[in-house]
Amino acid sequence: MTRTVKRQSVVAFGLSFLDVLCCGLGAAVLLLLVVKHGETAEEIDAAGFLIEHVTEIQELIATKTEQKTELKRVADDTQRQIMALTAQDDAKSSITRLQSSRLASLLKEVQQQRIALNSARQALATGAAEQQRALEDANQIASQQHLTGLMVNSDRVVVLLDSSASMLSSTLVEIIRLRASNPQLQLRATKWVSARGAAKWVIDHIPDNASYQILTYSDVVLDSQGRPIMATQIPQWEIKVDATSSKARVDARLNDLVPHGATDLRTALATVGAISPPPAQVIVITDGYPTVPGKAALHRIRDCPRARSGQVPLISPQCRKSIFDNALLANRRDLRGIRIDVVLYPLEGDSNAVHGYWKLATSYGGRLLTPVPGWPTS
Repeated sequence: MTRTVKRQSVVAFGLSFLDVLCCGLGAAVLLLLVVKHGETAEEIDAAGFLIEHVTEIQELIATKTEQKTELKRVADDTQRQIMALTAQDDAKSSITRLQSSRLASLLKEVQQQRIALNSARQALATGAAEQQRALEDANQIASQQHLTGLMVNSDRVVVLLDSSASMLSSTLVEIIRLRASNPQLQLRATKWVSARGAAKWVIDHIPDNASYQILTYSDVVLDSQGRPIMATQIPQWEIKVDATSSKARVDARLNDLVPHGATDLRTALATVGAISPPPAQVIVITDGYPTVPGKAALHRIRDCPRARSGQVPLISPQCRKSIFDNALLANRRDLRGIRIDVVLYPLEGDSNAVHGYWKLATSYGGRLLTPVPGWPTS
């Protein structure tokens, strides 16, 4: 009985296990089916989501790429614009600097032109004043020349100034008195002052750069430096550099020259005829006929006495006229073609000299002037 009971216990245990095993297997299969089905749906949904998400990302990447490209293009354009603007600014700055420099240069040039204009105005005003003075001087000169009839040549003018003792006065008594006076009183003699003034007047009316010569003659001939001219010497032309220097030179030459001695016109004219090139004009300033015949013997001249040993011959007016004619005849060839004008200060007792010197002047195309007191005025 006991063995039977044991078999029943074993069989009951086995049946329960199979039941349980079958039930568990079915539950497991069911569970697997249920779980597998749910995982497939989720996998399908996840794959679609991933694909959609990837697509969106790709679209976003494409969009961003396009935006990046556009931004790069915009950036490049902006950079080019910035560079262009910078270049324009640089160009404007350069232009501004150039304009500023040009403006400064123009302002400086305008200032210089203004200064030059002011200087030109001052020079014009000064020149106008000088021209006015020159015109007045020219009018005065022309007036004096027109009134006197003494026209001064433009070049190669010789002033032949008589410096003999008779040039001290127009009267014989006054000449004798002044010859006995001191040299300073002789220099202030009215007639001699006027004769010197006439010589200076001629030089003043010679243009600048012209040739001239001042010869003074008595019993000797002196050049413009006050030196005696020997028979073999030929005076040289002086050049008038300007009015001031020429005036100073003439003043120095004449202001201290004291009249003395006799009058030798023949030697004076021979000296003039020897000048080379020959003068165009000779202006003789004298007071009458000569008193000595130069190289000629006095007794060989018509109307003249024979000189006695130890005695001074008395020269008559007729003898002086013959000495004058002899001087002209001896130098006639050398004086040909030269204009001769005469400024004559008539001497008492020598009235015929006016006719003789008038004939000399007209024969050589010149004029005779007998100055009034006070001429020349300057």
